[in-house]
Amino acid sequence: MSRPTLAPVVLLLLPAPLAAQNLVPNPSFEQVTQCPTFASELEKAAPWTNPNAGTPELYHGCAPLSSYVSVPSNTTGGFQYARTGMGYAGLYCWRTDVADMREYAQVALSTPLQAGSCYRVRLYVNMPNDHPYACDGFGAHLSVGPVTGANGQVLSVVPQVQNPAGQLITDTLGWTEITGVYTAQGGETHLTIGNFKNDASTQTQQVGWGLWYQTSAYLLVDDVSVEEIDLAVDLGPDTTLCSGGTLLLDATTPGATYLWSNGSTSPTLLAATSGTYWVTVSTGGCSASDTLVIGGDGPPVLDLPARRTICPGETLVLDAASPGSTVLWNDGDTTRRRTITEAGTYTVVATNTCGSSTATVQVVHELCPCVPYLPNAFTPDGDGINDRVSPVFRCQTGTVHWEIYDRWGNLVFTAEAVDSPWDGTIAGAPVPEGVYVWRARAQGTGREPAIYMGSITLVR
Repeated sequence: MSRPTLAPVVLLLLPAPLAAQNLVPNPSFEQVTQCPTFASELEKAAPWTNPNAGTPELYHGCAPLSSYVSVPSNTTGGFQYARTGMGYAGLYCWRTDVADMREYAQVALSTPLQAGSCYRVRLYVNMPNDHPYACDGFGAHLSVGPVTGANGQVLSVVPQVQNPAGQLITDTLGWTEITGVYTAQGGETHLTIGNFKNDASTQTQQVGWGLWYQTSAYLLVDDVSVEEIDLAVDLGPDTTLCSGGTLLLDATTPGATYLWSNGSTSPTLLAATSGTYWVTVSTGGCSASDTLVIGGDGPPVLDLPARRTICPGETLVLDAASPGSTVLWNDGDTTRRRTITEAGTYTVVATNTCGSSTATVQVVHELCPCVPYLPNAFTPDGDGINDRVSPVFRCQTGTVHWEIYDRWGNLVFTAEAVDSPWDGTIAGAPVPEGVYVWRARAQGTGREPAIYMGSITLVR
């Protein structure tokens, strides 16, 4: 009888952390060729440039307060810490007194974008507390080559990533994230940021009064990034779930959406049963999928009887094999299939990742018939191989009287012991080839009297 020991297992699969390279050089405007001394000096944060003859600002902690572009405070009453470091840019997004007036910042990427690859574009903006109007217009445009314009007007290109329409950027304390995913056409080399909407399409609202500036919506910009997205989701190899165990499948990818085989849209899924599980991870126009097959299992199953009998001189096999398990017998043997020759008590423990099972077999001797037999052919040709024949017992007990007859019933050989073989002759003369009948009378085998018969073919 087998006695299983359960061992529930809780497994956790986690994806490898994603590492991405920011293709935007000087992304937080920290590196400067010179400290800015006045407004309209964005170019001092090279390689950032002004693409449309506007007057974008570079704010930096190295600038004096009198420069109007110092960090965190300046002479206009503005106060803002950089999101990281001590630098950021400032851009006009809308004005009441100059129609369609816009400022932009542009930079050449460190590496051109690869066609078909997905990239996350991200930047952070802040509404400065010395400007009265909030607006919803701000985004990023990726282009093959630089985008240029004149007279500080709206650039006539469409941003691939932008702040949602109607969602005013009003936070003057923290930094508002603008992000999106872009599938590259291939060869894009430049990034341009700013408000690409004209006045009619830009929504604004006055949120401050009595400030230094009175006619403008203006945004500070920091931590600009373009990073390739690796959506290679991996749920791990196919596995086994032990009885009562669970497996946490984790496809977490920043900024992504999820669809699991059971309809769940969470980044993780707790599997408690065997089956096939898949997930599709999507971000923007990019997606990746993976499938995992989970098999159910428990402790090993041992199919061994509680009792077996063995005849003297015989053997029997105890089979404790169970897929994926190891075994240990009470005598230290680790063989799955044991050949038993002696009576006794045999106990085996089988173990796998889900637990263990124990079985005990009582092997007892029994007085069994000791059956003699002869091979079905022999070749008395004098080559020393298979030249003689005699009865063979299945055990080492008993005596036998045996005889050989030809096809006509004539006695051609007789003997009183198994160690008295027939060599295929009568009185030293070879008998013809053919089929001969043998008859044996066994004693002391546990079944008396015992008469056995058979045939043997003589081949020369």
